[in-house]
Amino acid sequence: MLTKRRKEILDYIKKYIKENDYSPSLEEIAEHFGLKSRSTIHEHVEALRSGGFLDKLDHQARTIQVAEATKYSGLVEIPLLGTIAAGQPIEAIEDRETITIPKNMIGKSGKHYALKVQGNSMIDEGIRDGSTVIVKKQSTAENGDTVVALLNNEEVTLKKVYKEKNGFFRLQPANNSMKPIFTKKLAIQGKIVQVFRNFEDLKEKINSKATEFTEATVEYMEKTDIDYRKSFGQYFTPRSIREKLINELPNKKINPEILDPACGTGEFLITAEKHFKKPKLYGWDIDKKLVDIAKKNISNAKFKSLDALLNQDCERYDFVIGNPPYYEFSPSKEIKEKFESVINGRTNIFSLFIYQGLKWLKKGGYLAFVVPPSMNNGAYFSKLRKFIINNSNIEYLHILDNPKIFHKALQSTMLIVLKKSENKGNYLFKNNGLSIFSEKADYLKKMFKNQTTLKDLNYTVKTGRLVWNQNKSLLTNNSKGNIPLIWARNISEKQLKLPVLDKKKPQYVKRKDSDIGPAIVINRIAGSVKSKNLKAAVIPSGMKFIAENHVNVIFPPSRQIKMDLGNSPSKNNLTLKDIAKQLSSKEKLGIIENITGNTQVSKTELENLFPITING
Repeated sequence: MLTKRRKEILDYIKKYIKENDYSPSLEEIAEHFGLKSRSTIHEHVEALRSGGFLDKLDHQARTIQVAEATKYSGLVEIPLLGTIAAGQPIEAIEDRETITIPKNMIGKSGKHYALKVQGNSMIDEGIRDGSTVIVKKQSTAENGDTVVALLNNEEVTLKKVYKEKNGFFRLQPANNSMKPIFTKKLAIQGKIVQVFRNFEDLKEKINSKATEFTEATVEYMEKTDIDYRKSFGQYFTPRSIREKLINELPNKKINPEILDPACGTGEFLITAEKHFKKPKLYGWDIDKKLVDIAKKNISNAKFKSLDALLNQDCERYDFVIGNPPYYEFSPSKEIKEKFESVINGRTNIFSLFIYQGLKWLKKGGYLAFVVPPSMNNGAYFSKLRKFIINNSNIEYLHILDNPKIFHKALQSTMLIVLKKSENKGNYLFKNNGLSIFSEKADYLKKMFKNQTTLKDLNYTVKTGRLVWNQNKSLLTNNSKGNIPLIWARNISEKQLKLPVLDKKKPQYVKRKDSDIGPAIVINRIAGSVKSKNLKAAVIPSGMKFIAENHVNVIFPPSRQIKMDLGNSPSKNNLTLKDIAKQLSSKEKLGIIENITGNTQVSKTELENLFPITING
């Protein structure tokens, strides 16, 4: 942020350089502002330089320069209206100051203002005590938007907003230790569009777009409606990520033919041109507006506006690169037939680009894509994984830590390089007929040595069969004549906790049918990213119960608490309590996390891919 005085000094320097082709001296700046102290001006100039607004060569006269990012983005002044609570609501304090920020932080339309944040209720969204948020003034919001909300016409708070079916609004904190606020009376005063913690953080945001993308790409991102971009899966990959991926590709060949089949504004081809030796570059995109921008960004590439999924340029290219679109859609009959070997249930368009990419490659060619890591283990991508195994080898796979890489999108991201050759088993883990991809496949193979699984032990896993919000009329906190409903809250690491009464999610259900113990119940969602844990507890023999849909139920092969392993040399008996303890183990959670890549554990993964130790 800039103070009013520093904004004035920066504007003066920019104007002086424009008129004279060189910068003013410190003495000239001081004289212009009627200041006698040269040291005061020096302090302001140093602050502008450290903030990324000015560049200056040390020990040389008249070498102040306006920083490239500042030249590019321009600056705009917006009001700083005061302090807002990211905690319990407080009365807004209107200080009526102003701050100066780059224009490209707020886009082209709408009014904006800034607020200082007090409290840590939104800390998991990166909004900390002392942060500054930029707010777009608006009176409406979508479910899940982070908003400035006015309560009771006098209290203001910063939360995610959700409209509940009962007419209430839920203001949800991004902090597991804090409870949501429910209210019927709510006025939206704006939506959060930017967050920065301090001056250095702002400097990074100022410089990021100018260094990661061409000017034309940034202009397109800022001017184009985000809903339009989402409808075509248009998410632009920053230069640093492109370089990280492209640097994994060999570059000894002269004049390689390189295709980006969803080229957007041509950013990937710009990076490819620098990496390869005299490459022949080709770019396609279904959006003609993007193709026109790409032609201006990189003039020596050949671009076409076409539907890449219908293209048949098989075995022509040495490299297929890029960030294919990512969204689910309902394929036409023609697309279903063409991509039958990789479509399995829901269809995500990026998987079809992987299929096409391997078809377009010459034998021995490389595909390098930015994709979501859900393809590594998701059930809907099982056919895609089989196709990749049958037609290529994984040369490189890396999941990026930051889910906020893409402009106005929150998406986990993975870099993958495939070589069109015989599969060597790299990054591949197989067990019980299931194949998954993992950065730590070798680690998983090691950890599964001398282990068994629930499937091997003839245990079965089922997902809880009652969806509570579809059966609210059947729920009650009256235990008499009713069946215990097992929620995740009932499962502790030591035992089953019953009852745990809750008005909104009652403990019992009015149903005649039920499951009967013995069994193990385990939570399906292993907490948040920062506090992951699996909890399992034993349902006693003979106990009637029904599990809620967010709980998995593990049934033994017989109704006996102990199980004879038969031909096992050690002839050990595993109790349900033994297995439940292993399911709750932090060590085993680390293993399953490397399999699933997230905090959710499906029944299939529990049954087939959870390692069970049999003590000798």
